[in-house]
Amino acid sequence: MNWKTRQARCPAGRTSSHWNPVKQHGKDAIVITFSVLTCRGCPFQQQCTTSKPGRRMLTLRPEELHENLARARAEQKTDTWKNKYALRAGVEGTINQALDITGIRRARYRGLPKVRLQHAFSATALNAIRLDAHWTESPLRRTRTSRLERLAYQLTA
Repeated sequence: MNWKTRQARCPAGRTSSHWNPVKQHGKDAIVITFSVLTCRGCPFQQQCTTSKPGRRMLTLRPEELHENLARARAEQKTDTWKNKYALRAGVEGTINQALDITGIRRARYRGLPKVRLQHAFSATALNAIRLDAHWTESPLRRTRTSRLERLAYQLTA
């Protein structure tokens, strides 16, 4: 991507033919297109695009947003980020379980003291359910299986 000359280069090394700043869904974007003649005879065409006319089209955000997104995606591949996210995933799983089991999304009572008590009871119930699952060595939820996998299991059983 060359922001100064307003051109993009494809995996085969060919440059884009059009660079159009547009508004999509109320946000600034840049639509980059490659010529049909450029893409038709290219050996990488099947990897680059699935469009029927056979030409590649890219939609990007403005330069600053694009660079920030690329930097964030690169950071997500590091081990430190993955370790931090693993903690977040655990917390989000606990919150989701609390929502599913105890229904704490909506308060059943009016007034902050009663709502606090409801949340305390919900947390206690959730801890009891988790302790029971740990002591009986049974998972809290069954894992999902696809229809094809269930069908295969029924045929072998």
